[in-house]
Amino acid sequence: MSNAKKIAITYEKGGCGKTTTAVNVSAILAERGYRVLLVDLDKQAYATNYYNCCNDERPCVFEVMQGDINCKQAIIPTGFKNLSILPSCRRFKNIETSLMMKTKRQEYTLKSVLEPVENDFDYMIIDCPPSGDRVKENALTMADFLILPIIPDDFAVSGLIQITQELVEVKRFTNSSIEVLGVLITQYERTKNKMEYTKAFQSQTMLPVFKTIIRKNTALSEAINHHKPINKYKKSSNGNKDYNSLVDEILEKVEGKKYGY
Repeated sequence: MSNAKKIAITYEKGGCGKTTTAVNVSAILAERGYRVLLVDLDKQAYATNYYNCCNDERPCVFEVMQGDINCKQAIIPTGFKNLSILPSCRRFKNIETSLMMKTKRQEYTLKSVLEPVENDFDYMIIDCPPSGDRVKENALTMADFLILPIIPDDFAVSGLIQITQELVEVKRFTNSSIEVLGVLITQYERTKNKMEYTKAFQSQTMLPVFKTIIRKNTALSEAINHHKPINKYKKSSNGNKDYNSLVDEILEKVEGKKYGY
């Protein structure tokens, strides 16, 4: 039985806080003493760049999923204790074609190539791309849990319906045990529109919703430019408070650890 708990962070469109959530949840788990691997599955390599780890001359997740190298050869430290990354790079844009050419079990590619390191980590946080059906299918086939970041607006409704339909397929064909940890409301502001949509999402019964809400916060944007997670950039910020609260909820759901919110 593998040691690592695998959490995929995904949604149907960009700009809703997937990468921000992936890098900050990873960093806070690492700060709390968990051994964490952040897996960057986005060809834009935002998570990799966030930690200043972009280097197209180095092997990345593309070569790992191609089977050209062992994943241990591509994983690198982020510079923060307990936190490593399997980086992405520009070559990863070719992975959809590569997966399409595989005739058997292409959806299990990521799962199989990361198996050799599963016991080296307590958590694997998987940052999914907004597009790329086969990459996303690989992530959902591998993951134990899902986090779905959304901005509370009209577009989020159709996105949730779409991902719920995808999950039905994944559960039926490739990963019957995958579990949604929760919908995560991000970039929250106390405007009438966002407050109304937030209430609507919190009251729906299709998917669970985190109690924690990630407020719109300047420090979260600044932290990206400084290549630091929010817990290292500005501990006093609302962004750090919100993401620590989210990690409390994740640990309660995954490990049964109780925290006060």
